[in-house]
Amino acid sequence: MLVDDPTGFRAVLVPATAEIREDIVAEMPRFRAIREKHGMPIPDDEEHLRTLAAEGRVLLAFIPDRPPSSWTAWGLD
Repeated sequence: MLVDDPTGFRAVLVPATAEIREDIVAEMPRFRAIREKHGMPIPDDEEHLRTLAAEGRVLLAFIPDRPPSSWTAWGLD
């Protein structure tokens, strides 16, 4: 996984395994947390589930394969 700063010359390369998590009910706490983090209104669970399902949403999770000390970083002095 590469996290790139589009406004500068900084990036982090993280060796990771990607998981597609399709169980929306199990991932509801994370979907809520994402909305909360970005200041978006959080609908009640039933409405939120209905909307996520209608949009075909899934959660893409990246699990680092190695500790942060082995990650490659540019411009993060």
